[in-house]
Amino acid sequence: MPSPIIHTTVGYLVYRYSRRMMSGEGQYSLGPLPIVLVVTVVFAMLPDFDALLGVLLGDIGRYHNNGTHSLVVGLAVSLLFAGFMGLRKKSSFLPWFLVLLISYESHVILDYFTFGGRGVMLFWPITIERFIPPILLFHGVRWSAGIYTSEHLLTVASESLMVLVVFLGIWFFEGRRRKRFKIPVAPTKWVDSSQPCPDDPTGIKR
Repeated sequence: MPSPIIHTTVGYLVYRYSRRMMSGEGQYSLGPLPIVLVVTVVFAMLPDFDALLGVLLGDIGRYHNNGTHSLVVGLAVSLLFAGFMGLRKKSSFLPWFLVLLISYESHVILDYFTFGGRGVMLFWPITIERFIPPILLFHGVRWSAGIYTSEHLLTVASESLMVLVVFLGIWFFEGRRRKRFKIPVAPTKWVDSSQPCPDDPTGIKR
């Protein structure tokens, strides 16, 4: 499974590119953080909450990557939370649903394409079958090996490099886009400070 580095990055990217769609929620925050950012990051990590039981019982490998790693569960959880948000404001249901669904399902899909896993229960509870991808994209974390293992250093290094490449790409392409659509700056109009301001009824020199 990819580490929290990848999942939280995806949660941030969902927030970054949904801000216009979620502009109606922009006035809400949790401390210094926008509430939309908090929710997208939490939902991007939510399937891994099953690991908490494994931590408490001392066997992460047994309890992690089960029913919570399901596209069906992600759909249901997103519908429930978006429905709750829609009670407050009906027009906010669809934006919240899309943002939450993308955040949650991104985790399931990323875990699906991770090397060394036992497969993902993509359609639980409809079926308990575990699906394995034809290609693998991530080295991932081996929870069955425990939390502290030298193998995870490769995971952290590779994922940190991926995140760096992603943000460099964003910086480059968004910079080009800003230059391409740059609004021309109006020429500066210099004002003689010894003369009265034209819109100042007092006529007092500044």
